[in-house]
Amino acid sequence: MNDLWTALQKDSSPILLYGMGNGADKILSVCKRKGIEISGVFASDGFARGNLYRGMPVLSFREAKERFGDFRVLLSFASSRPEVLETISLVAGERTLYVPDVPVAGENLFDKDFLDAHMQDFKRAREILEDDLSKDVFDTVISCKLYGELHFFDRNLSTEEEDFNTILHPGDYRICGDFGAYSGDTAKDLARRCPLLQQILSVEPDAKTFLRLQKNTAGLPVLPIHAALWDKEETLLFTSGGNRGSGVDAPGKKQTEVQGICGDRLFEKLHADYLKFDVEGAELRALQGLSGTILRDKPDLLISCYHRPEDLFLLPLYVKKHFPFYRLYLRRHRGVPAWDINLYATEKRDCVRL
Repeated sequence: MNDLWTALQKDSSPILLYGMGNGADKILSVCKRKGIEISGVFASDGFARGNLYRGMPVLSFREAKERFGDFRVLLSFASSRPEVLETISLVAGERTLYVPDVPVAGENLFDKDFLDAHMQDFKRAREILEDDLSKDVFDTVISCKLYGELHFFDRNLSTEEEDFNTILHPGDYRICGDFGAYSGDTAKDLARRCPLLQQILSVEPDAKTFLRLQKNTAGLPVLPIHAALWDKEETLLFTSGGNRGSGVDAPGKKQTEVQGICGDRLFEKLHADYLKFDVEGAELRALQGLSGTILRDKPDLLISCYHRPEDLFLLPLYVKKHFPFYRLYLRRHRGVPAWDINLYATEKRDCVRL
C-alpha cells in the first residue's frame, strides 16, 4: 500500500491546504520536494479574512468548494481541542481529508522509505513494550503517520488521567522534574495529584514562556529554571517561538542564546521520583544528561515520543538498553496529527492497574 505522499503524487484532484503557519510551511516544503502541486489554501468559515498565504488567497471552506469543486484536503495545523476536532470532522465529511506527518524537529520524514529503512528497529521497539495496548498504540501511530487517514486517529486512545491512574504512581512523588515546563500546566497538575509533593524543578528555555511559568506557578512548590535540559553544560542557540516550533536545533530567525544544563547536576542532592521530558526533540540528549540520576533513583519517567520520526523506536530502545529495570508503556492522547505520544517507564511491578 502507498504512503500518503505517494498517493498524492498519483492523485489528479486539486490539493488544498487547510490552515497556515509553521505546519503548512513544512507540508509545502515536502510537497515541492516530491513534485506534489498545491492548488490553494483555505481556513474554516469565519477565519478567512481575505489575506494571502505564500501568494495564495486564503479562502473560506465555502469559497474553496465553489472554486475547486471536488478536492483533497491536507490538514496543516495541530489541535486537540474538541470543538476544533469536530470542525475538522465536518470538513472530512464533505471532502477527502488527510493529516500529513511532518517532523516537529529534525529533517527526517516518516514515509514508506523511512519505515522500510528502520523496519528492524521498529520491530525491536514494539517487542519491548509491556502490554497489548502499548503495541496497539505503536501500530496505530505508524498508520497515522504513514497514511494520514483521519479514521486512524480515533483508535487506541487514553487520557492523561487514565495514564496517571493506571501506570504512574503520583501518590509516591515528592521530588519531580518537569522538563519543557512551558507555562506551568504540568506543575499545576502534579501539585493537584501528588499529596506528598515537596518540590518540582521546572525547566523552560523560552524566555517569554518562562515568565508565564513563573507567574502561573507562584505559590506552588516549584523552582522555575530558565535553561534547556541537555547532556552537558554549554551555551546553546535556541529558536524561540513560544510553541512547538521552538527548540535548540529548530531553524528560524528568532535565535537566542540559552544555557544548556545537565540534569544530573540538578539532582545531585535530591532524590528524583518522577521526571517528565517534553523538550521538543532534545529528549535523547536530556535523558543522557540524567543517566546517573535515573540509575540511582529509578524514578517514573514520562518521555514525549513524537518530535522526531525516529523517536518512536529510538527512545524506547535507548531506555531499555541503558535502564533495563524499566517496564515500558506507550500511550497516545486525542488530537491531530499523531502527537502527544507518551512513553512511560516505571520500575514498579504493579502496572497496569485497570
